[in-house]
Amino acid sequence: MAYLFSNMDFLKVNDSTFQSMLVKLSTGQIFLYGITFILLSTGKKWFRILYWIDILISFLLIYFPIHLLLSNLNSILPFFILVAFMLLKAVALCQVAGYLKNNRWCKIYFDHTIELDDEDDDWVEKQTKNVNYEKIKSKFEKEFEDNDQEENEEYVTEKAPMTLPQLSVRLGIIVYGELILFPILIQIFSNLFESMDMQKVFATKDIFVLCIFTAFIWTIPLFYMYYNHKYTKKIIACCMLGEIIRILVYLPTFMKYYNSHEYSIRVFVFFTLIDFIRLLILFVFAIHVLKSEQEYAPSPRN
Repeated sequence: MAYLFSNMDFLKVNDSTFQSMLVKLSTGQIFLYGITFILLSTGKKWFRILYWIDILISFLLIYFPIHLLLSNLNSILPFFILVAFMLLKAVALCQVAGYLKNNRWCKIYFDHTIELDDEDDDWVEKQTKNVNYEKIKSKFEKEFEDNDQEENEEYVTEKAPMTLPQLSVRLGIIVYGELILFPILIQIFSNLFESMDMQKVFATKDIFVLCIFTAFIWTIPLFYMYYNHKYTKKIIACCMLGEIIRILVYLPTFMKYYNSHEYSIRVFVFFTLIDFIRLLILFVFAIHVLKSEQEYAPSPRN
């Protein structure tokens, strides 16, 4: 990231504080995960808890570029790209954390337990010991004969409903797509959000912070969906409620902008429309998940 920010013109930030922040973030995380890697290599299972603490710290570190962005609104794109990649990195690290807990080889290394595979020879032999293969053969032959008699009939194959892990991929595209798309749209059409004296641009900072908030809380149900967890729908409902609470919390700030008379009515209409479209896409998908019938895994998938 430091290489990109120093060699690509449209990503350059002429601020020594930004470069210093990059060095501190990278050095700190290399040191943090280096120690964690050494501790995990010992095979002590309770060090996996330390790994989750590191992931939590990775999410908290996103605060620093956001805080610095508030004083450098003219360079929103580099900060936005940095935050987006930090989020993606944290998501990837969460996937590794699930692997450390649920993978059969990790269970051997950390928990000292061995799980037999369903294809184990002894298991198969026990399950098929008293099977009457002739009876099964005659049953299938009869079914094939019935199918031959109905070969002229038309059959309609129904498309199987999507599973929660498949839906989680689409939720990730929606959440992180909005995080990328809407701040860029605000930046491109900034002339629609200028103040009456053409000195300020409304919503540049606000829409970015709102998208970050949405990406943060909706990352939680994304993982619940990926692991086919039974509490998925409850978490999604809580996230929808969180978005409603966020609107109520932001409303006084929005009214303060409106009562300042620095911006025309057009600015507030466009901002409200953009935020409405953003939430509409998210809520329509969430309601689709809430209405879907799912079979949940008894335990997280490997």
